[in-house]
Amino acid sequence: MRAETYLNLSRAHASLGGLERSLSYARHSLYNECGTKCRSGLVHLTVARVYLEMGGFSRALEGLQGAYKIAMAIGDPSLELQVYVALSELFGRLQDNDKSATYASKAYDLSRSLQLGDLNSCHHRAALLRMAVSLRKQGELGDAQDYCKEATKLSLISGDQATFTRSIRIMGDIYRKKMDMDRAFHQYEQAMGTSASLGDRMAQMEAMDGAARCLETLRLQNKICNCRPLEFNTRLLEVASSIGAKFLVRKIRCRLALIYRALGDEDQYNSHFRMANQTDAALGLNCGACGELFGLQPENLEALPCAHILHARCAYEILRRRDKNTQRSCPACNKQMSSRQQLDGSGNGSGVIPAETDSTDGGGSSVINANVLSVGGLFGINSDILLPSTVFCNINRSMPSDTENVTLIMSPKTMYHSNLSLASLSMRASSLTIDSDRQNATSSV
Repeated sequence: MRAETYLNLSRAHASLGGLERSLSYARHSLYNECGTKCRSGLVHLTVARVYLEMGGFSRALEGLQGAYKIAMAIGDPSLELQVYVALSELFGRLQDNDKSATYASKAYDLSRSLQLGDLNSCHHRAALLRMAVSLRKQGELGDAQDYCKEATKLSLISGDQATFTRSIRIMGDIYRKKMDMDRAFHQYEQAMGTSASLGDRMAQMEAMDGAARCLETLRLQNKICNCRPLEFNTRLLEVASSIGAKFLVRKIRCRLALIYRALGDEDQYNSHFRMANQTDAALGLNCGACGELFGLQPENLEALPCAHILHARCAYEILRRRDKNTQRSCPACNKQMSSRQQLDGSGNGSGVIPAETDSTDGGGSSVINANVLSVGGLFGINSDILLPSTVFCNINRSMPSDTENVTLIMSPKTMYHSNLSLASLSMRASSLTIDSDRQNATSSV
């Protein structure tokens, strides 16, 4: 019970934006574990999602590998589905859209299998949203909208406000891709309002980022001046910095640099551009083989069994080495790579890179590595924040046959009525305040 309590606290603080505290609770959950492998898998999954928000992609991949091993060991399809959803989001953020769509498709197929049964489960709704995101990035806006509407409808039926908030935010992304800025703003306003009522700062930050992108598009079209995007992005930068979302911080700084250049302030432009480049080093976005950056533009990536991420061309070049004097090893950590250790989706059937097994665990058993949860690692997390001592497959873009005759359009206004307007977005951003002592973003909304 204590281990499960720590796990729930970890999830709650992750939603509240307390990422460091979330990692601390997750570590305590693992230390108090009494042999329930399913809960250990959920701990690894939670840690992976926290590192994903912090921009620690290799650490996130380590956690997902641990969760996947446990899911395979105990035969838990729901945990496996959640791993696929997280992998889709990871590669989506790194702009490997093909691999993101592959994992989204695997999650969606698994959610409709007989093993899970309930088509209205939270995991099925999460898979629908990942399909919507992946299809939007591939330009299939009509299909993406269908999946998103289905997730919205199911979340309304089940009363799942968290999924409802994500679905209307993703619908805003779809409208923004269609260049329908008015409808996109309306969706972001609703997402900001519902996330604020739930206290979900991560969802609120994502909705604010969508609104900031809309403002940037309107600015580039000369439909608005530079002042409103400048104020909104400045407030969003404060929120993202306080939470520790480094990857988002980099994007915001790049937007601010362009705004300051348009205003003729070269000093601020150079400052934000320099800090964005410094964030690249902190994120570890350099390929260990060629040294070039990845994740900033669409390209194919591969993840090695040691959880390091390389360009696909660099990873394949390493595996093609036939010279006996040349080792097949990861260029980042020098761990050996055998031709039997399949790269992502190249033949292991699961589409997930198997993590290296401990030689003392008998080969097939799952070993929980508590070092993955160390809070003193990659990001220099403050260890004082502790508790007291006591696949590659084709995407099925058609909706399921049992839902084809169902009207998917259900107005989300039945749950939340937005009284915000386009002009009030900057005021809404200004109501966000930062408590520097607690390192949390708070909102007066």
